[in-house]
Amino acid sequence: LGYVDERQGGLVPLELDDPMMDDVFPVAELIIEEEFGEELSLQRTPQTLTLVGELEEGEDDDDEEDDEDDFGEEYDADEQGMDDDEEEVEILLSFEHRDKEFHIVRLLDPVLLVGINDAENEERRILLSPKQADAVMPALEKIFLQNQQKE
Repeated sequence: LGYVDERQGGLVPLELDDPMMDDVFPVAELIIEEEFGEELSLQRTPQTLTLVGELEEGEDDDDEEDDEDDFGEEYDADEQGMDDDEEEVEILLSFEHRDKEFHIVRLLDPVLLVGINDAENEERRILLSPKQADAVMPALEKIFLQNQQKE
């Protein structure tokens, strides 16, 4: 979930702990529900928001053919003046709230979230602390890239 801020150069990610998220998340959740019904739901999970359900590729609403905010529009880094280290995203839905334009987006590159087993609940995982992640992530990224090259 991000919003457009021309002063900051385009699409700005909305951090989960930002007070604005408390205001905007229920609106985004309702829009997902209205657009996709029971097929998808938006959840406020650790590290990133999560769409739960089956998101079909290239899904469009035929009633909105001329809408420039159609599902599936890519937010091009070059057109938006993004730096090379910023993520490219696919805009899934757009809406306005309190005079700001918001976009629900999908990252085009995968996000690697690593957790450890919760000793108190075997069904639950706990995200690594920054110190744990610094120690483990380089090795995991190397393994991930090696497996990607094999495919």
